[in-house]
Amino acid sequence: MSAVEQSLLFGTTDCHKWRKAIFDRLPSLAESLAETFVEIAQKHGNAAGNTWLRRHKSRFIDPDRVFDRFETLAMDLRRTFAEIRRQGSRTSGLLAACDWLADVEKCLVINTLNATHDDDALCDYAKAQAMGVEDARNKFIGNIASHNRRLRLGLLTPPRRLSRIEGETTSARVRYVADMIAQSRNALTPPPPSIPLLAVFRWERAPIMSIAVADEMALKQARERARLHGITPPSPKMKRGAQISRLACPNWWRRQLRRLAGRRIEQVMREARRVHKRAGIYCSNLTIARRRSQKIRTRSLLEMFEATNQDGQTYTLAELAELGLANPDHRRAELMLRISDTEAEANRLGHVGLFYTITTPSRFHPVQEHSSRRNPKYDGSTPREAQQHLQKLWAQARASLARDGLSIYGIRVVEPHHDGTPHWHLLVWAKPDHVEAVTETLRSYAEAESPEELSDRFGQKNTARFKLEIMDREKGTAAGYVAKYISKNINGEQFARDGVDGDHLDNYGHDLADVAPRIESWAACWGIRQFQFVGLPSVTVWREVRRLTEKQQDELKAWEEATKPRASIARVLHQIREAALGGHWDQFLRLMGGPNTPRKDQPIKPWSIPAFRTGEEEDDFSHGTGEVKSGFVERGRYGDEIKVPKGLVVKDHKGRTAEYLTRLYRWSVRPKRNAAGGSFSGGGEAADPWTCVTNCTDPGTGAGQSLIPRSLLTPKELTPEELEAQLQRYREWRASEHVRQEMDDVDLEHRMIQAAVRRHPKPAPPERQGVPEYFPEGI
Repeated sequence: MSAVEQSLLFGTTDCHKWRKAIFDRLPSLAESLAETFVEIAQKHGNAAGNTWLRRHKSRFIDPDRVFDRFETLAMDLRRTFAEIRRQGSRTSGLLAACDWLADVEKCLVINTLNATHDDDALCDYAKAQAMGVEDARNKFIGNIASHNRRLRLGLLTPPRRLSRIEGETTSARVRYVADMIAQSRNALTPPPPSIPLLAVFRWERAPIMSIAVADEMALKQARERARLHGITPPSPKMKRGAQISRLACPNWWRRQLRRLAGRRIEQVMREARRVHKRAGIYCSNLTIARRRSQKIRTRSLLEMFEATNQDGQTYTLAELAELGLANPDHRRAELMLRISDTEAEANRLGHVGLFYTITTPSRFHPVQEHSSRRNPKYDGSTPREAQQHLQKLWAQARASLARDGLSIYGIRVVEPHHDGTPHWHLLVWAKPDHVEAVTETLRSYAEAESPEELSDRFGQKNTARFKLEIMDREKGTAAGYVAKYISKNINGEQFARDGVDGDHLDNYGHDLADVAPRIESWAACWGIRQFQFVGLPSVTVWREVRRLTEKQQDELKAWEEATKPRASIARVLHQIREAALGGHWDQFLRLMGGPNTPRKDQPIKPWSIPAFRTGEEEDDFSHGTGEVKSGFVERGRYGDEIKVPKGLVVKDHKGRTAEYLTRLYRWSVRPKRNAAGGSFSGGGEAADPWTCVTNCTDPGTGAGQSLIPRSLLTPKELTPEELEAQLQRYREWRASEHVRQEMDDVDLEHRMIQAAVRRHPKPAPPERQGVPEYFPEGI
């Protein structure tokens, strides 16, 4: 006899019907609920069993429905659900499993988007959200147009304003109003002795309502739409147009949704205990697959475009990317050079190398270190929240070191534990007499939270949260010490140290070449910066100076002849350029002022300027916003000014500056040529993005059209006071009885149309030979 049949032995017929309704609602959980009910009823009676069902029925969830909804994760979710049930008793385990599964469903549903769906569904959803924002804005624009049309036709009552009533007491104010009425005259009222009541008010013509009202109203709804999806809206410090253009862009929604969906899926996999050294180390296999797909899309896109400079040299964007720091070999080589030469400069200064390891408290770890079992102290924190915890500790420690006059410099490396929780490695140098104070400062902040976790049952303190190793030059260099960490977090390629067993393996026995892609995917998923230098000069200056190679000697000479910088400024640049081209980071560090030199005191800083229009294009007219983008500064997709790096600003010892150009090539990007015919898209000049002209007709210069002044096309920029006044006027107009009646009529008509459609079912489509039926009858 099944448990559901056994439950019929308890209670009356009404009890059976009530329990049957619960069991029918949860078919995959019915047998388990019946078993629990029978157990309680046998011990404490039918009423106790019914009370338990009534008290917890809102927490029960149908597991099969969730598993079917997230088919990609069904196997892992099913395994975890069963594991949580086993960890507790029959009642507590079942409730805990249902609570966890409900949280998973809430996490994997982004408003109405299933995070486990494929990328095509996500892109379509992003387009729908952007279209919703645009439609809401267009509706507001239509309402404003209707208001302005009625205002021009004289169908709206002009606003009236009462003059400011003066007087401190009520009697004084009454006398003031009486005097104002007596002294005022109105041509539309009879002469005295009657009182011209209309003369109390001052009648004005309302200005035309601006499109900024629509932007403000639509922006409020769009920001709320983003929050409902768990997405942080654009910064309110941005201009109103820049915010609404982002929220109405499908690409912006697609980026945000991809990032959010990837992180939520990975967090569910961490809670499902599928990210640890005995399963998917560092990150889940699903995140690896998503990252691989992203790289394939990016590579395919870069292969489709080519860049050409003024010398006629042509490369695909993929080839140019391989020449830069997107190439992991180049990135690793630059990091190792900077570390080894920083150590050389530290040795020259007599500083001591320190290697710190800082770990997060136990509440950030979903599984235990040795057994990989579920950690009871885990509070559901994500790796990004753990990284923010470490960043907060680091900010507090640096502020304390600055107050005490203790300076350090070096590199910070972030890498994950086997369960995806980040921890930090700090390779820094300090003065010998500062070592103890620096160590105690870092230790105090690292061990401030949950100090009881740092002692075993015998009272011995461990180094699980904070560990220090002082660099010994006799045992090896700092570069050799951190080479394994650098390689592990980039591409796994390194030169194994002689005489060191297992140097090609990580701490868990995995080959570095195998785990490097998993760590890279982990960092990309959670948006964690893996490497950061502290107290060292700008690497941007280093890279820009190295652009002036020996091949650009003539261009550099011509630039100096044209700009005529002072000899002291030119001497600074040539000294630093010689050190950079020679690959001597230690000399570059010394010439830039040494470690911990403030940026404002360094002799060179990057030089960026706004991107200017070439003058060949006409003003861009936006049919969506009605704005004309005129001026010399080039603007991006969202209306922001584009700034481009051009070179360096060099300063001599007296503070005099001069600019040096390092970006000597001008690149034009276009789709890759067809290898067969040498053509591009094949649609002629109108479809060829290589052309520099707009293919849209100018709204004021088309054939048969009269010229429209630009001042009428470009909306006026309202002050905050004017915008608030127009918003208040818009709300009052929408709340008026006449407009409300029109809206009710439109809504009634819409409901009547829907009712008519429901009364008349859709006719069945004609059958076609060989065509599958994708839409069953009734859909």
